[in-house]
Amino acid sequence: MGFLSQLFVAVVFGVKRHWHILFAILLGFGLGALYYSLEWEKNPSFSYFLPFFEVVGQIFMRLIRMLVIPLVVSSLIVGVSSLKDARQLGRLGGKVLMFFTLFMVISAVIGGGLTLLLQPGQSVQEALHQAQTLNNSSYLEVFQAAPTDPQKTLLNMIPENPIHSLAEGELVPAIFFTILFGLALAFIGPASKPLITLFESLFTATMKMTEWVMVLAAPGVFALAFVTVAKIGTSIFSLLAPFIMVILVGLILQLFVVFPILLRTLAKVDFLALYQAISEAILVAFGTSSSSATLPITIANCELRAGISNRIASFVLPTGATFNKTGTTMFEVAAVLFLIQAYNIHVEPITVVMVMVFALIASVGSAGVPSSGLITMGIVFTSIGVDFTIEQFAGGVALLWAIDRILDMCRTVVNVVSSCTVATLVAASEGELKRDVLNNPDAWRQVI
Repeated sequence: MGFLSQLFVAVVFGVKRHWHILFAILLGFGLGALYYSLEWEKNPSFSYFLPFFEVVGQIFMRLIRMLVIPLVVSSLIVGVSSLKDARQLGRLGGKVLMFFTLFMVISAVIGGGLTLLLQPGQSVQEALHQAQTLNNSSYLEVFQAAPTDPQKTLLNMIPENPIHSLAEGELVPAIFFTILFGLALAFIGPASKPLITLFESLFTATMKMTEWVMVLAAPGVFALAFVTVAKIGTSIFSLLAPFIMVILVGLILQLFVVFPILLRTLAKVDFLALYQAISEAILVAFGTSSSSATLPITIANCELRAGISNRIASFVLPTGATFNKTGTTMFEVAAVLFLIQAYNIHVEPITVVMVMVFALIASVGSAGVPSSGLITMGIVFTSIGVDFTIEQFAGGVALLWAIDRILDMCRTVVNVVSSCTVATLVAASEGELKRDVLNNPDAWRQVI
């Protein structure tokens, strides 16, 4: 018994917590697959496991989502108010927009190229026919309700009532108002000091709350991983293996080819050093499938371990969690072309280009929450003019939804790493990257 207690202490207290998170994810997947394969949900002795862990996972998600709005507001106001004039904001915003657009364009090209090359849709035509017979009305409603009016989408970015937007957790209008408010504080001089001090205190307190909440990261992501596999099992993955391979290869190309090349050529940064610094954010992103929910730990990792200044991190990362959906863009391009192939619909090259363009637009409009990319696919289908019925869309979504949770976990990682990469590139170009911090893991603060 003494040995077991010593082993427990060594594992719990002697290993960094990001390894706890990784172990929890793997354990959750394993036990979830066992729960599904043995049909424990039908056994009264084990049937309560699934609802129990659903509650545990949702508690963890709610706790970290609770921190998003106060963290975004306080960090943006502190960061933007430190700018001396509008020209600094314009220069910074221009760089961020350029990198976000570049990353998503590359992602769309990778997704489209791999799907056209490997043709994953040809292997699932019978399964799609069966899924179509489900005629799931919720998917039809999502398709019919998908926003297609660019004017309305643009207007929705400007809040009529910023307090309402903040209360509802609407990040895009909240960020728009917060940036303007922070810029106004920069222009009013000494009168802004009390408010800036208040928001600096709010930011510090929220970061401290983040440290407390992230103590629950391991049990939280275990519960989320367990529920994911316990509900769907693993058989669906063999059926959709060609499509899954396209998505995973595309995401891996971005993580280990595109991002490293840009980091090395534009910032002289070793991608392994950055990935190690943000490893906790990567694992939390994988476990939660939400770039918005991961935002508190992403900001903490970038500032305390990657050496990115508060001014850059507080501006780039909240904006990235809302607009920079690199992994989602690639997924939407690949998914739309996959369904077009599966239904044997012939399209011209110009249509493929349109798919990439509208997928980029749709991914920007998607929320930083699980499976939002699958929902906004409806925007792409209604915009490209392909002879595609609502019933076909419903069948395709019914099939993809079964595997989306796992793929969403993977593409959320790419979304988060992409934003961190952009923050690193911008910080390096602005001379606000502390390389001595980034390259010295021994000096890093333990965030979770």
